[in-house]
Amino acid sequence: MRELRNGVGVFILLLTWGVGAEVQGSTLNEGATIKVNAINKGALASSTDKKVYKAALPEAGVVTLSIKRNAKASWEGIIQNGKGFNYTYMYTSSQKGSSDFEEVQVGLPKGTYYITIGDNGGASRVPFQFSVKYTKDHHFEKEANDTVAAANGIHLNETYKGVISTSDDHDAFKFTVPQSGNVVMSVKQRAGTNWHGVIQDRSGKKVGEIYTSEKQAVTSYLKKGSYSLIMDNAEETIDVPYAFAISDTSPSLRSVQIGVSNEAGKTDVMKLSGLKKGTIIKVYDAKSRGKVLVKATATEASLKVKVKQLGKKAGNVYVSATQPPLRESDLVARSYQGEISPSLKKSQVKVTNGKGKADLVKVGSLTKGDVIKIYSVNGAVLAKTTSKGKRANVSMKQLGKKAGKFSVTVTKHRQRESARVAITFGKEK
Repeated sequence: MRELRNGVGVFILLLTWGVGAEVQGSTLNEGATIKVNAINKGALASSTDKKVYKAALPEAGVVTLSIKRNAKASWEGIIQNGKGFNYTYMYTSSQKGSSDFEEVQVGLPKGTYYITIGDNGGASRVPFQFSVKYTKDHHFEKEANDTVAAANGIHLNETYKGVISTSDDHDAFKFTVPQSGNVVMSVKQRAGTNWHGVIQDRSGKKVGEIYTSEKQAVTSYLKKGSYSLIMDNAEETIDVPYAFAISDTSPSLRSVQIGVSNEAGKTDVMKLSGLKKGTIIKVYDAKSRGKVLVKATATEASLKVKVKQLGKKAGNVYVSATQPPLRESDLVARSYQGEISPSLKKSQVKVTNGKGKADLVKVGSLTKGDVIKIYSVNGAVLAKTTSKGKRANVSMKQLGKKAGKFSVTVTKHRQRESARVAITFGKEK
């Protein structure tokens, strides 16, 4: 939370759409509703004048306030609740020739808020412009959360964000460790900044600590129980959004990171990408973590592993990743295609090219459910049928008066289509 310095300030949140009118009050009760995602305009009548606005958030979220800088004036602002509690403030700079917008973010819970714009120097009778963006976000810190008693509740293995507003601001979060083990606190690093994070147990004892200028993550062994995390500024982090996660389980892979090649008559291959060095990969044959088909450790971002045989038919493998010291991740399913079906033999195919009647292609030695396709010499599909037994008869309108050829394939259940086999036929009889 940001303590207000001298004077009043500027801030905004709202919930309607469109262009804001120049409306205002002089007290919290008189605050007029303004609009988000729109340019709002106003002006102060004197150096002691204040313009008050109000807005309602339907859910917790992030509010970004933008105020246009002016070379000759500076505005100050504050956002409060109905009891006058200050959440944050901002001051615009008055750099000569500057026309950019100055921005600040704050996370707030559902509720109604009051925004006051005041003079921070030379702003009397100078028109001001501002806009406010509201984004629903239950993973952004919600003020006021300066103490353990007011800490935001968070879940393990999820990413959260926040902003340190002043050098003495603190953001508190609370979480539960379901079983004793290693827990990793990671905070995204940013050049030129240094966030400080401390994990403490219910008695207030420090059990983990990080300075992001030194490292991005630290590991602590935590017993089952409740803990809190306190984030604050160590160096150059004021109004710079941070992102952190507290994890006890390795992140799961995404199916797009896993490639599977299932080939007949040779060892099958799996290729994994986007890995961290040292990640342990396990491949299971069932989602219940059945038999381990292969286990390997990544020495770089990509990993190639061999599986003796996945099988002739299409199916799924189930892959986990373990990034020590975290526990094994949840499994991610990766489907793979069946092997290529064995090609038909020419002796299996008999052709009758009848004169003045439909032609007939008979295919024998099949299995129920086999799909037969007949292609022209140009690759167009002439006919397709599914066998109901050991044989399939394909009736075709006309193969042609003269002798010729076509090609035929078979696709076995949960396997890929076979290679095409060329079949010749005689002229009409």
